Amino acid sequence: MRAIKWFGTRDLRLIETPKPIPRPHEALVRVESVGVCGSDIHYYLDGRIGTQVLTEPVILGHEYAGVVEAVGELADPALVGRRVAVEPGIPCQRCEWCRTGHYNVCRDMFFPGGPGCDGALCEYMAVHAAFCFPVPEGMRAQTAAMIEPAAVGLHAAALAALRPGATVAVLGLGPIGLLTAQAVKLCGAGMVYGTDLLAYRVAAGACNGADATFDASSGETVEWIMDQTHGRGVDVAIDCTNRSEGLALAVAATRPAGRCVLVGISGEEYDALPVSIARRRELQLNWCRRFRDNFPATIALVANGRLDVDSLITHSFPLDRTAEAFELVACGGDNVLKVSIDQ
Repeated sequence: MRAIKWFGTRDLRLIETPKPIPRPHEALVRVESVGVCGSDIHYYLDGRIGTQVLTEPVILGHEYAGVVEAVGELADPALVGRRVAVEPGIPCQRCEWCRTGHYNVCRDMFFPGGPGCDGALCEYMAVHAAFCFPVPEGMRAQTAAMIEPAAVGLHAAALAALRPGATVAVLGLGPIGLLTAQAVKLCGAGMVYGTDLLAYRVAAGACNGADATFDASSGETVEWIMDQTHGRGVDVAIDCTNRSEGLALAVAATRPAGRCVLVGISGEEYDALPVSIARRRELQLNWCRRFRDNFPATIALVANGRLDVDSLITHSFPLDRTAEAFELVACGGDNVLKVSIDQ
């Protein structure tokens, strides 16, 4: 089968590799659509995310959907022929964290598109059938692939523990930030402030849950939020940036006894945290690790139109133009939001 493999910085190549054979508990998924994620771009540009370092060639990609063509003897045969959104991280299901409901922080998780784990930028994936979620008839493959990033937004909103009418700042209006803004509105946020460094993303925020938006390129994000909230700060600040300063901005923008949810990945192992502000305000800091049991609700919200994912897909490329797609996202060209690799 064809696949796209990372060989080094900005070096993606189309290769041939054996088609996988599903094990007894697995489903064989013919991959139809793969979204390009910000974490993919970190690997593409730097070969690492913090201590997660690519030391050998790997197939990238983890936001994907496709049609189940076969299943192993222990998997549900009803999956065959169904289009599925695949939850990419496969935990061990045996450790303390898996057994206590926090499988998303399993230390032995297989996560495709990272060190030692080939991902979904290929024609077929063999994956644990329990992590294949059928989508409603008529849902496009591109839409189904967006369930993964939308689930991140829903998990972030859950971690925010919003009260009805709460004020929320979403810092960073890339696809995850835009989906998070939508999700917090669904969870009862009364006022959502959205900020980004790019003007076209600021404009997108106004169409995706943000009630007020700000071009953060001026460097006055916190001042703007404090002005909007009359010096109080927001109840919850959610960092969806890919920059080290996002965490500090979230802390500075949050009211005393408020909450910060930290979703963004800077790619660094250490980011600065204004501890004195966080301590004096007694802030709760919640880090978001992907998602946890969010796929069924996310599929339902997308299917009934409560979460809009389709409008975020701005570009589509075939598999053999994946390098072009990655370069577009890396450079932020052509007002790109979400790029889809479609087969």
